Amino acid sequence: MARQTGIIRLKGTIGDVNFYSTSTGGDLARSAGGGFNSMDNKNKPTMVRVRENANEFGHCSKVKRVFKLSLAPFLCIRKDGSLHGRMMTLFTKIKSLDCNNTRGNRKVDMGLETSFGIHLLRSFMFTPACNVMDVLGASIDYDFLSRRCSMTNFDVRNISFPAGATHLALTLGLLHFDFDTLTYKLRSSTPVYIDKMHSATSLELSVEDPEVVGMQIAVLGLKFYQEVDSTYYLFKSANAVGVEVLGF
Repeated sequence: MARQTGIIRLKGTIGDVNFYSTSTGGDLARSAGGGFNSMDNKNKPTMVRVRENANEFGHCSKVKRVFKLSLAPFLCIRKDGSLHGRMMTLFTKIKSLDCNNTRGNRKVDMGLETSFGIHLLRSFMFTPACNVMDVLGASIDYDFLSRRCSMTNFDVRNISFPAGATHLALTLGLLHFDFDTLTYKLRSSTPVYIDKMHSATSLELSVEDPEVVGMQIAVLGLKFYQEVDSTYYLFKSANAVGVEVLGF
């Protein structure tokens, strides 16, 4: 490494020398080359672990992208800068449970064949700022045979509406997701809108079966709205949109 001197400061690569600047060392120069390159990654025996990690990372990234897209109607336009990283961590952990494939070829779908993989997906919080069960404070049961969600012991007076919200809407979703082919089908119930004067203590939601191959995942969506002239305007805050996995 050498320090640049003179009036003219260079940046970039000239011949075999890289010219660059740092905040602490000033204007420097060093021999070009070194570091990683694509040929090393593809061929060197010492880069085997790097290739394995890259292959599995790419697989988990694809699963995350498609799975997040499949739940878009429930996540809606809500912004959560942490969701990408948390979902990547989730699917990376599930992938690591695959005992059938060698390192570098482990798959999320094989990890989901384990009880702990199911537990990880089942307990994942997609919307931690809006925990559906905590918000509703009711008893909720989903029956896969009838594809019905029953809610009892509900009291709208226990709901903390965001400032300005007049209604909450509940929607049942049934997602069939094939973690091997990354294909999916989502069916949703008609939303049920509940205002602050709602008096019923129970309700029921049902959805048609998508009738496709893949893991069957039931989700309950909650959204807060403001009604103006019979039009519902969705709230965009983190505590106004929630998704809860009911089971699979």
